[in-house]
Amino acid sequence: MQKDVELKDRPNETAHGGHGGDGRDKTFEIAIIYNGVEKKVEVDRDELVSSVLAKAIRAHQITENVHALGLFPEEGPELDISQTVKDAKIKKRDRVLLRPSTVRAG
Repeated sequence: MQKDVELKDRPNETAHGGHGGDGRDKTFEIAIIYNGVEKKVEVDRDELVSSVLAKAIRAHQITENVHALGLFPEEGPELDISQTVKDAKIKKRDRVLLRPSTVRAG
C-alpha cells in the first residue's frame, strides 16, 4: 500500500535545490538574445557553455551557419565554450547574446 506524503517547500530553497534566489541555484533560467529576439533557456551551473550554445541555437531555431555563432555577455568577450556555466560567471537572469563568433583557431 502506498501512502500519500505531503511535501512542503523549505523556506530558503527553490524547486531546483538552490539557495533562495541568491544567484547560486544549480539549475536556472537565462535570456538568450539573437537579432533582438529574447528566448529563455534553462541551464545548469555545471553544464558546459558549448551545451548552452546548442540550446540557444535550438531555442532560436537557427539551422544555417550554426558553427559561426558564439555566446557573449552583454559586455565583454566571447564566452569560452570549454568552460562551465559557473566558471564563465553566467548567473540567474543574465542576458547573453547569440551572435557571430570571433575566429577560432583550428
